[in-house]
Amino acid sequence: MATKKNHYINNKRFEKVIEGYMTDPSQYEEELVELLDILITNILMSFKFKIDFDDAKQECFMLSFRTLKNFKPKSGSAFNYFTTVIVNNLKLLYTKNKKYQQKLKNYRDLLTGEYTPQEIPKKPPSDDTSSSSSGTD
Repeated sequence: MATKKNHYINNKRFEKVIEGYMTDPSQYEEELVELLDILITNILMSFKFKIDFDDAKQECFMLSFRTLKNFKPKSGSAFNYFTTVIVNNLKLLYTKNKKYQQKLKNYRDLLTGEYTPQEIPKKPPSDDTSSSSSGTD
């Protein structure tokens, strides 16, 4: 019988693994990667960001390991900390990707002659009556 993959993270265990990883990375690395994999995958599947799944997952892993040293158990739970870090990173990746896709579209439209630049709204002329004299001397 195949074993069922766990999609749940026990926060107390997660925090112990992080603490252990900080003192002995070789012993705790595999379990930490498994826990982060569950967390990152669940977030990507839940929020359905329109970005490349594998690229986003790799970015989130790298960021998680970079920010690992900043985690302080006294400040909050590991689950909340890493969820916030990952979701904020995914929002950033989504925004960057969206802007990049828009630039590509504009470029393609420019090449095909379909590009219509969006005008920058112009400020209405300002009344300079406040700085001019009232005319009575």
